[in-house]
Amino acid sequence: MRVIGSIRAMVTTATDFFTGTHQRIPVLSSSRYFAQMGLLTTNSRADFTALCLCIVLIQQMPSARETSITQSPLYVHVKNLVSVIRMTNPVSLDLLHCIILITFYEIGHGHHTAAYLSIASCARLARVLGLHKKGWRNVNEGHHKLLLEEEKRVWWAIVNMDRFISLFNGDALFITEDPERTDPLPIEDLLWSEGSVAADLEDAIGKPPYLETPFTVTVGQMARECQIAHLVGRAVRHVFSPAPDQDFHAAEAIQLERTLKSYLPLLAEEELKIGKYCGAFGMCNSALFMLYESMLSRGNENKVLERHEILQFMEDTSLRAILFAEASYGDREENYPPEIHSPYLPYSLFQSAIVQYRLWKQSNDPVCKQRLDLLRSILSEFTKRWIGAWRYLDILDNLNELWPPIVIPFPGSFISNGRFTE
Repeated sequence: MRVIGSIRAMVTTATDFFTGTHQRIPVLSSSRYFAQMGLLTTNSRADFTALCLCIVLIQQMPSARETSITQSPLYVHVKNLVSVIRMTNPVSLDLLHCIILITFYEIGHGHHTAAYLSIASCARLARVLGLHKKGWRNVNEGHHKLLLEEEKRVWWAIVNMDRFISLFNGDALFITEDPERTDPLPIEDLLWSEGSVAADLEDAIGKPPYLETPFTVTVGQMARECQIAHLVGRAVRHVFSPAPDQDFHAAEAIQLERTLKSYLPLLAEEELKIGKYCGAFGMCNSALFMLYESMLSRGNENKVLERHEILQFMEDTSLRAILFAEASYGDREENYPPEIHSPYLPYSLFQSAIVQYRLWKQSNDPVCKQRLDLLRSILSEFTKRWIGAWRYLDILDNLNELWPPIVIPFPGSFISNGRFTE
């Protein structure tokens, strides 16, 4: 209670969470959460108390030039508390929510080693709870549909974070298995987040989109992120655990590139219309940059694409990211306040900046330098929400080579399957 202050203060913080950060990870049931709030000062369970603290934690904004989340005493306290609860109490969905929020926090604030370990805890705890059995695949009468939807969203959130963490760290070993094409996706996020009428929710839960739903069909933000994260996983495995058959590997690269690229116009258009696909756009862009860099480094064995074509595709992808970011985040804080910035997007903006830096160094074209500076300014906006964006700015400010790497891991990262060379 010293951290929370009062029930009223916690209600305010939680309300801000559900209208802000929760938009980017819409997993927790707001109705179930607020139903437990009254017990906070009397007979609250340890896992729910910890969940309240996790919400306070993830709502914290960086102050000044913080460069490490370890500067937050609350982060250390919450991590310790969750560890104790995990050892001394039965596992629960609220405890799993705690670790999901901590992992999301670690991703955004650039603590990737911690996130790499936390996502494993998420997946193991989810299996202990039986979520991997996917009970939501068959929602029949008599089932608690709202709880099944929450469990479905929890499982997908873990899968999505697992794929992004692997993308960032260059690691093809996933802690969660690949989803199936017929797996149901989360329902429309606004229905879920706003605590809509139970009948409306249950009707939507009974008719969800699926992983194989065509990309031309508009779905919720989290559902789209699930589709993109699945493709990202395939791309990560393609690059960091390549098939020995070179012909198959080359053909797979082209198929993945075409599929990912086909999503980008849709993601950008829908983001500007309804403001919900930025995380998916970021992951999609980053996966494309990874594929292109892999093609360059391997010499594109079968010459399906020539080197100049790959470089042009990288430039095109970078330009699309610049247009997207400028339209969405350039001087539009009233529409995109820091609270709803996705932690999945800065990495792709950084990669786009590296492409512009390479072009500037090669051609000395001032337009490329202008684009680089624009991306710097947009990344600086993300530092208001996520400390991890500072790392990208520090790297950009200290570049001194003609062809810097576009794919993490950078030197000093804890995972490395070998750096791409040029």
